Amino acid sequence: MAAALTALVLLPAAGCAADDPTYTVRRGAALSPGPTQAAVAGARRALHLGDFGEATAQQARVASAVTAAHASAPFALAFFAGDLVYPCGPDPRRPGAEACAFAPDGVTVAAPPAGAPDPAFARLHDGPLAGLAAPPVPVYVALGNHDVATWAACAPSGLEPAVAARRKACLSVARASPRWTMPGRHYLVDEGPARFIVVDSNVIYGDYGGFTLDAEVAFVAAAATGCERRACFLVAHHPPVTGGVHLRDFDAALSARFARLLAAAGPRLRAWLAGHDHDLQHLRTADGLDVLVSGNGATARPTERFETIAGGGALLFGSVRPGLGVLTFHGAGWDYRFEDDRGQPLYCCAASGAGRCEPSGCRAP
Repeated sequence: MAAALTALVLLPAAGCAADDPTYTVRRGAALSPGPTQAAVAGARRALHLGDFGEATAQQARVASAVTAAHASAPFALAFFAGDLVYPCGPDPRRPGAEACAFAPDGVTVAAPPAGAPDPAFARLHDGPLAGLAAPPVPVYVALGNHDVATWAACAPSGLEPAVAARRKACLSVARASPRWTMPGRHYLVDEGPARFIVVDSNVIYGDYGGFTLDAEVAFVAAAATGCERRACFLVAHHPPVTGGVHLRDFDAALSARFARLLAAAGPRLRAWLAGHDHDLQHLRTADGLDVLVSGNGATARPTERFETIAGGGALLFGSVRPGLGVLTFHGAGWDYRFEDDRGQPLYCCAASGAGRCEPSGCRAP
């Protein structure tokens, strides 16, 4: 796992592309979007944002945009798709951290940590999201690679990497606050007509800390039985296809591990909601599944150009602009909207029933 995670932090080589903080591309159907979809009475809105847990000027701007979006049209719930505590996750050497222990299922926490909580949770996540407190929004979080990092710069002295990664995951799951809900490493959220399957996608890159892809696949397969009654969305830190810098990670072995989880989710899955790449992307897998990457919460990568798509997919939209994603869902379908850090719409798509999310005009929130 340590070797695999090291590869996740590779950045574009210096000089490979000029910085352009506004760079945006549209391809295929996105070049001729359909009409703006009418609002549906009773529809619910979900915030989707990843890679937010770093105290930067960009994080402050995106947090302000989140506050304004919530004030304009309140979110029913929010999903933060990993990398919640940069750069290395919670401190596994903090006094009392050693008491944190998973239950035999390896998913829920049986024994919480002792002592004072790690202040990084409040400083890097809860504090910037104070704007979601009124009206209060349930905020559900997933584990990212930085949250359990044990590569060289994040290796805690005196702890084996497997022990450190497992303890970091335990500290994250054990933590609870009005803006941090993580019932387990993976869990379900049923909200009205939708089911959200939240997974620990770190195991796709490699089993770690005693956690396995086999167990994640079994969980997703069981969760997918509810997709006959609800529209299902999978929430994970890592996307199965990408045009961002992490396309370098993809080889046949990694694609095969993603394929196992996709097969477990089955054909009724409506979309995969991810972060990991510090940008905004709407992609499709080779099988036509919508993949929405909203990972530009705290640190942009303005050199990305989305020229190559890894994982066998196709790109409809890509932007290096900081911003957030908003999923709106109702009984007849769903739609998705990317907004920048000023609240301006960048891209929208809409899906009817079990259909794909087709590029469309953007209506007012």
